[in-house]
Amino acid sequence: MTKFISIVLFAVSAITVHSEVVVDITKVAGKTEKEVSTYLGEPTSSKETKYGKKCQYEKGETEIVFIKGNADWITIEGIDDIPFSKSALSAIGLKEAYPTFSDNFTLRWEATQGLLSVSIFKGTKNSDYAYIKVKTK
Repeated sequence: MTKFISIVLFAVSAITVHSEVVVDITKVAGKTEKEVSTYLGEPTSSKETKYGKKCQYEKGETEIVFIKGNADWITIEGIDDIPFSKSALSAIGLKEAYPTFSDNFTLRWEATQGLLSVSIFKGTKNSDYAYIKVKTK
């Protein structure tokens, strides 16, 4: 009886891990560097680019380009354990929706949930990374 209970608890834990939000995009999209740091922590590195300041964050292996002072182009690398499907949106704090474009390597949502576009790219087994454009093409 004890072995059965352990197996059931493990199965429930595995399900919970996949529904966990890696980075809640709604807490960083369009925010200032200071506001982003409140949620993601201080950047591990940063540099100026021709588009704006690019910062790396440990949480979610996130990279953000701040255009005109706001988080605009966001890459989240830490989604390798997330299935490559529309449910990947929940791992970045968004509601599930059917993509406007999909193929074997890319799922893309255009003009969704207040964002210009959201793309999820396939890795070897699951999702590889998410790329979000908030306002600037």
